[in-house]
Amino acid sequence: MRTVVSACLVGLMFVCVAVAQKQKPWTEWTKKDVDKTLNDSAWGQTQSEGGASSSSQSSDSAITQVAAPRASDRQLGRQGESGETKAVNYVKYHVRFLSAKPVRAAFARMVLLSKTEPDEALTTQLQGFVDRDFSEYIVVSVGVEVGDQKMAGPIMQAFSHANTDVLKENVYLERKDGKKLFLMEYRPPVEDGMGAKFIFKRALDGQPFLSENDNVRFVAQLNEKMKLNTRYKLSDMLYDGKLEY
Repeated sequence: MRTVVSACLVGLMFVCVAVAQKQKPWTEWTKKDVDKTLNDSAWGQTQSEGGASSSSQSSDSAITQVAAPRASDRQLGRQGESGETKAVNYVKYHVRFLSAKPVRAAFARMVLLSKTEPDEALTTQLQGFVDRDFSEYIVVSVGVEVGDQKMAGPIMQAFSHANTDVLKENVYLERKDGKKLFLMEYRPPVEDGMGAKFIFKRALDGQPFLSENDNVRFVAQLNEKMKLNTRYKLSDMLYDGKLEY
């Protein structure tokens, strides 16, 4: 009996810790919290292609930044027999529900973490971004991380040259019942670090397209070689007691 009670207390303790972490204000998130939310969470998934990277996922590898070599990019190489560093041949597509509040919070926190000194005015401005109203739209953003900078050009070109008319039949959200919600608007990447943006209407035939009981798949065929296909479970997409997508 004592063992059962102890086990229950331990289980309750872990639940309390998990709840406390989830309720932590975004201004207190660590870089690990940010990376987890953006790249491996209910709201952000990573589709990997090619050789696996030995480095940890990096939330600052957005598609608008992928063409610019950084110190972190150089660390992604592998050491050859001759002693020179060889690039790892892989691509990671980070597909995120930007219309979900925790994703915007993660991007906001990433900006604050890049500052050496606290900036209250910037924090207030970013809070406005976090609280922005997305009640009419679902926005999915796609950032790209590459192991070899030579691969960045064609990928950037595909995202930059795409437009709504070209993509509207090849980009959609699909529910578990097979019903599809097709793209309303596409916005190529700009200098905001959040990547390309795919915009959908939140309602279909006067009703919300998604509900808490749904699973949803994001599909985007940009060209013959580039297809994104990521899945999400809406029952896991609760933040501060509210469904966020």
